[in-house]
Amino acid sequence: MSANYKGLFENWELAVSRKLVRQFRSRWASLGRDEFDELMQECLVHWLSVRSQFDPALDTNRSAFIARVVRNKLTDLVREREAEKRKASFISISLDQPVGNQEDSPTLLDLVNESQVQQGEQLARTLRDDADADIQRAIKLLTPFQKQVCALLWEGLSVQEVSRELGVVRTTLYDELKRIRKIFFDLGLRDYINH
Repeated sequence: MSANYKGLFENWELAVSRKLVRQFRSRWASLGRDEFDELMQECLVHWLSVRSQFDPALDTNRSAFIARVVRNKLTDLVREREAEKRKASFISISLDQPVGNQEDSPTLLDLVNESQVQQGEQLARTLRDDADADIQRAIKLLTPFQKQVCALLWEGLSVQEVSRELGVVRTTLYDELKRIRKIFFDLGLRDYINH
């Protein structure tokens, strides 16, 4: 359909539809991937199919009716897009799956270049080493008491158990945990702290 929609719609119908499409696109990222004109077209085609159902006894005016119709259509589109997104996140392909239909077809894993595997392993080692260095840097800034608290928590003890083990009240322990968190946060190590 063209921008003027070949005279099928009045200006007020187009204005109400444009306003709602803009609102929905700004609010829902799943609609932001669609072109504005495509969404307008879907809404107006739907409106065209139901606008004869307007009943003055049930609706106060036609603009309220079209707003409800377009809003419902856009809500349906959001639900569809969100469902597609969730469905796609569950689709996975096994690396052991053959690439061809023949019995001796290579698997996806066979097609991965050995050097790519080695590069991935090297990157993983580098990231682990960097993480270890970052954590060691943070631990050096802790007091002996804070190190003791961390060690007990890393062993899996609860805050209450650590409090009993160290003979301190929980409020004191919580204050130390705040200081520990601040040290980790200041070093950009937020991911290593349980909130």
